[in-house]
Amino acid sequence: LVENFYNTKINNFRIMANKRDLKARIRYACGEIAGECILTKDYVPSIDEEKVDDIVCAVALLQVRTVDRVSVCFDRTVKAFPDKKAYRRARKDYFKRCYAELKKEFQASLVEVVKDMNALLPQEVRDANKANTAK
Repeated sequence: LVENFYNTKINNFRIMANKRDLKARIRYACGEIAGECILTKDYVPSIDEEKVDDIVCAVALLQVRTVDRVSVCFDRTVKAFPDKKAYRRARKDYFKRCYAELKKEFQASLVEVVKDMNALLPQEVRDANKANTAK
């Protein structure tokens, strides 16, 4: 899920054409992770429900922070450059750096959330998950 999210939008840098789509994808990814946490809380009886709630809150906070960071502005005008070509190049490089940083931080945060989720699972559930994925 996370890899598809990045491959379709961030790596191709078509983000500025449709920020709304990027924000929707971020919300979708965070919603899927929060949903998995809630399902785990409901169906794994020996899990610490309070810690699962903390993880869901962390995912919600991650979503809000990441969506807020999608809208960035280039703080220079065309007049600050010798020609329009230099302006467009500088602007493209600026947005490329911004979204590369956004991607890096979002992905690192998602990895931490998944690690926290996996740490909460009892060992027998982890073993069963590994056996199911090996098939």
